Amino acid sequence: MENVTTLKFFSDGFFGYSKQKDFYMGSIWHILPIVIMIITIFLIYKYREKIKNYKNERAVRFVLAFVMMIVEMSFFWRLEYVGTQGVNDTLLTYLPIQMCQWGLLVCIFTITSMNKKLFSINYYITLLFATVALIYPLVIEQTGPRYYRYYQFWLEHILPIISVFYLMFVHGMKPEKKGIFYTFFVTIPLAIFAIIADYNIEGARYLYLTLKVKILPENLILRASILFVLVLGIFYLMYLPFNKKNKQTQN
Repeated sequence: MENVTTLKFFSDGFFGYSKQKDFYMGSIWHILPIVIMIITIFLIYKYREKIKNYKNERAVRFVLAFVMMIVEMSFFWRLEYVGTQGVNDTLLTYLPIQMCQWGLLVCIFTITSMNKKLFSINYYITLLFATVALIYPLVIEQTGPRYYRYYQFWLEHILPIISVFYLMFVHGMKPEKKGIFYTFFVTIPLAIFAIIADYNIEGARYLYLTLKVKILPENLILRASILFVLVLGIFYLMYLPFNKKNKQTQN
């Protein structure tokens, strides 16, 4: 009886999820976190010199990294007690092989190590994939602001984005052109794991390769190949503003 009561509390309570749609794209609860993120980034830019000269600035970075780690781990701790939203879902459909999860892990190492190569990888992965997730937060349709998962999702995606701008504004870090290829080759193993998982695990939707999109082929390998070419092109476009700055500096 106690186990049933506990499971009911976790599935219906703050750490659980709704049995019906509870979050709507375009609503105030969708827009508000993005506005808060933009304001935070603006404040970092405005006070970048003060932040840089702050005697405990290094501690700020490590605290931010620690918070990101706890936020990410709490996703799996919650699943351990609550379970998953869908009837056919299992923990196997939530393995840490999503691009945003990898981006967050790279971000943790980047903000603590200040490694420039890692920053380039972090820049391309985070600003592309986390931004897409913020625009289309499909995975929290059953967890609106009444639930912990709502806040965990936004922190999981917003904090890495803020961290990228923090390193650019406060420490002057910039992505490298060759970082595009580092990022591309780092993501290849992830794509391979995702394709294998999508083929062999019922209900898996890693990298959202199994989403029904009419303009893309049904074959997962062919679909992944097309998306990778598209992503590579977007990475190059993301580098262009810095390429122009470098040319202006040289002239």
